[in-house]
Amino acid sequence: MRKVDLEVLERMLYPVVPVLVTAEYNGRVGGMLAAWWMQASFEPPLLAVAIAPERYTYKLVSKSRKFAFNLLDYHYVDRMPYLGDVSERFYKNKITRAGFHIIRGEALGVPIVAEASAAVELKLVDIVKAGDHDIFIGEAVAAYAVEDFENGMWRLQEYKPLLYLGRTRRPGPVYRVYLTPKGWERREIEFARGDLKEASKRRIKVMEEIVEIVRQASSKEEAVEHVRRYLVESGLEEDDAELLVDEAIRRLGRK
Repeated sequence: MRKVDLEVLERMLYPVVPVLVTAEYNGRVGGMLAAWWMQASFEPPLLAVAIAPERYTYKLVSKSRKFAFNLLDYHYVDRMPYLGDVSERFYKNKITRAGFHIIRGEALGVPIVAEASAAVELKLVDIVKAGDHDIFIGEAVAAYAVEDFENGMWRLQEYKPLLYLGRTRRPGPVYRVYLTPKGWERREIEFARGDLKEASKRRIKVMEEIVEIVRQASSKEEAVEHVRRYLVESGLEEDDAELLVDEAIRRLGRK
């Protein structure tokens, strides 16, 4: 490998599937195409997205305290400039002007794009400051998908994910680059197969025992001390104790 300038670090992490973040406040519906998003938790189901304060969507989400993620098919790639290149602040009704239709989510009434292949309604639970963007964390309260999502997995027979590769750089005209695979190679690989199986089983067993230690402890400090001794006896690194206790506390809090 060769060293890469940190100015282009973002581009190195692409391609990604962007989401259209939609929200409404004071009767104004808007949204933005966001590449910086992730799932943050299983239980509760939390999704996170980075939004700069300057974005009109920042105002819509922070004021309304609810928003939606929309996954769009590559079929709509020519409409992306409306969603990613202009602001609702200066280009009113940009989503409908792009040719999309707005419907309402059944749970929160959040604006959702009718043409989306999938959508998630989220209630805002936290905003975390992070450099020049803030991380908006939302709890999913309802999710919707087209028929191509079946048995908990995309079949990818009809849905062609829209992938974003980044922008070209100046000087010269700037282009956003989108793509989608023409065909899909599918390969199923057994989880923790072969000699990985025992290691996987041990991880589960160790965590179960640590959860039990924490359950019986009268304080976090006591739990950390007991877990530290347990790790030493198990041939594991004792300085992992606090992190594992924190994980156990979170798991117990979910029950």
